[in-house]
Amino acid sequence: MIKGKEKLIVAIDTNEFDKAKELIDKLEDSVDIFKVGLEQYVSTRGKTVDYLKEKGKKIFLDLKFHDIPNTMESAVRAAVRDNVWLMTIHVSDMEGMRRCALAAKEEAAKLNIEKPLIVGVTVLTSLSNQDLADIGCNLNTEELAIKRAKLAKESGIDGVVCSAQEVHKIVEACGNDFITVCPGIRPASSEVGDQKRVVTPADAIKRGAHYLVVGRPITQAQNPNESATSIVAEIENA
Repeated sequence: MIKGKEKLIVAIDTNEFDKAKELIDKLEDSVDIFKVGLEQYVSTRGKTVDYLKEKGKKIFLDLKFHDIPNTMESAVRAAVRDNVWLMTIHVSDMEGMRRCALAAKEEAAKLNIEKPLIVGVTVLTSLSNQDLADIGCNLNTEELAIKRAKLAKESGIDGVVCSAQEVHKIVEACGNDFITVCPGIRPASSEVGDQKRVVTPADAIKRGAHYLVVGRPITQAQNPNESATSIVAEIENA
């Protein structure tokens, strides 16, 4: 049986530490994995990461490293030392991704800790086919995501971030062991917001997603714990 708590990642979408701390406390019993994004990390100077470690929660550090290989490698090593569970890089040049994969293994071995997962961002879920055309890309979102997923697998990183709309194609192309993390997840009753390519939790699991990232439907709910528990149930009943 699928364990919903092992699949659900809650995105902390506030830039204030006190509000993040309050949210984590409210969700302590229903959520095991939290995503700390760029705005949250910078605005709190990493304090939320420290608090999550104090609470024994798994940390998805979503900073989407994208730079020259040396810089990306150093950033990955620093994230490993911070004992995060999962981190993101952008799917970019093969050398950079390979060096990130190797750096994570080496640093974890040096510290005698479990190696964190590295997943590559394929196509941001806020982008549409027209957005890609506007920047000169002649592939649609699905085609580009699949192409980048194949590159990510070849590089040796653990998986990708992708829309649940194309996750089944990525599983077909890269195999069931290649991790897929899907943002843009919205229960049927929720507002779409600024995400253009969204899928319900049950549908995402049926399509082969390993992990689901949910933000506002939980964090802005009147009862975040109740909302999270409902989504966990939806995952388990998929």
